[in-house]
Amino acid sequence: MTEETTNTTRQDPNDQRVVLVSKKESFWAETAAWSVIIFAVIAGVSALGWVYFSGSDSSGSPSWLHLFRRGRAPVTDQAKPAAPPVKYRRAIDGQPLADESEDNGYYAVEVENMIDGRPLSGLARASLVIEAPVEGGITRFLAVYAAADKVERVGPVRSARPYFLDWAQEFDALYAHCGGSPEALSDIKDTRIRDLNEFYAGKYFWRDTGRSAPHNVYTSTDLLADAAIDKFSDYTVRHAPGRLFKEEAAAEDRPETSTEIVIDYSTEAYRASWRYDRERNDYRRRQGDDWQDDEGGLPVRAKNVVVQFHKIRVLDAIGRRSIETIGEGKALVARDGKTVVAIWRKQTVTDRTGYYDDQETELPLNAGTTWMEIVPLDADVTY
Repeated sequence: MTEETTNTTRQDPNDQRVVLVSKKESFWAETAAWSVIIFAVIAGVSALGWVYFSGSDSSGSPSWLHLFRRGRAPVTDQAKPAAPPVKYRRAIDGQPLADESEDNGYYAVEVENMIDGRPLSGLARASLVIEAPVEGGITRFLAVYAAADKVERVGPVRSARPYFLDWAQEFDALYAHCGGSPEALSDIKDTRIRDLNEFYAGKYFWRDTGRSAPHNVYTSTDLLADAAIDKFSDYTVRHAPGRLFKEEAAAEDRPETSTEIVIDYSTEAYRASWRYDRERNDYRRRQGDDWQDDEGGLPVRAKNVVVQFHKIRVLDAIGRRSIETIGEGKALVARDGKTVVAIWRKQTVTDRTGYYDDQETELPLNAGTTWMEIVPLDADVTY
């Protein structure tokens, strides 16, 4: 028993060295293995990070995602699916809508164009503007706004004319004005139009004390919305068919040279011209020799400019006009930097005005603001 205990507890120095060396070799072997593993992990993460931050594919996803797409090549411009077609468009200007219920009405405002009333307010924010001659060689505007848009100041608001009533009814718009010609006021009584005359509904307008009358009457889309609720809550708006719209021309398909449409209504102060901007693919308006801006400095631009030739005659010594709005006639349709000769057609007061080529095919417009320039049959128009 004593001998076995003595032999067990006694150790040779050489044996102890072997044990220690063996333990050291084991430690370093394990350390080296873990180092290789850690290094491999760091290298892998770094490689993925480099691929991730090197860019993204054409779909906008991080480019490394294609590593996980089994059997599929990375998404490229050629493989990118086409955007789905627009299902709903706003009737007046073709703006895309999530649902057709968003197209919930329009406001049409009679805006003057006399020199004393300039600069004007709100024209640059309208979806549709119609310019037509009135008495004295001047012109006047019908500015039409979608009920969903917010425009804080529109004007100066002036008196009604009968032909503007016909165009306002194309979209069953609430019609805002300040007084009117005898014929226009008579026609208002005989139509279904939602009439808002500042003479009898002053709370939906205001008079700017910084301007002299009669160039000081203004309104806003918020006030017009209030009027629609307060005065016409039981009125069912008629949703007429919209215009025909298309996708605008790609940059490479637009003309290199700038084009211009010039309309001489009377004097130089009432000469309207539209110059094509290739980069924006729209037209900027001049009035006389100056670029026309809204009172706040916003340029007046249009995606489409349409010149319509109408039978126009003078009614009285004051110079009031009668314009035939129903029927058809010659038109010039300008979009994408090109102007084509067409036919305008409006079959009834409530029909929208359409544009057709000589094969009776309707010409689509670009989505965005349209300006209709109404001129007499012998008007001097260059393009």
